[in-house]
Amino acid sequence: MHRLIIAFLLSLLIAGCGSGPAPSSGLGYRNRTILTLEEIRDSRTSESSAFELIQKMRPEYLRSRGSSSLRNTTPVTAVVYVDDIRYGELDSLRTMSADQVFQIQYLSASDATTRFGTDHLGGAILITTK
Repeated sequence: MHRLIIAFLLSLLIAGCGSGPAPSSGLGYRNRTILTLEEIRDSRTSESSAFELIQKMRPEYLRSRGSSSLRNTTPVTAVVYVDDIRYGELDSLRTMSADQVFQIQYLSASDATTRFGTDHLGGAILITTK
């Protein structure tokens, strides 16, 4: 009898632990590493550059990841890629119109290094254009 009760309680516990991401503020499911065209449209932003768009919707993409060593104290930031071609540093996003953006994705330092090679200690911002 005790085993039956324990099995029932365990099944309730397992069923109560959902396996999907939590919904976010009525916009459906949201992945913090990807900024989709739907999210950009839903936000009704009036930003003119891709930098301003990211600054408003995913400011964590623009943060410095600290310095790379004790000798080189320059802050480490993400490298920008547009349609899988290296575009430059974060300031290069100021020259790109937000109207051109289809999707923006952030890759962590390890994922960016695996995909693009070394020199990605701050990660990478991948922009797909329309």
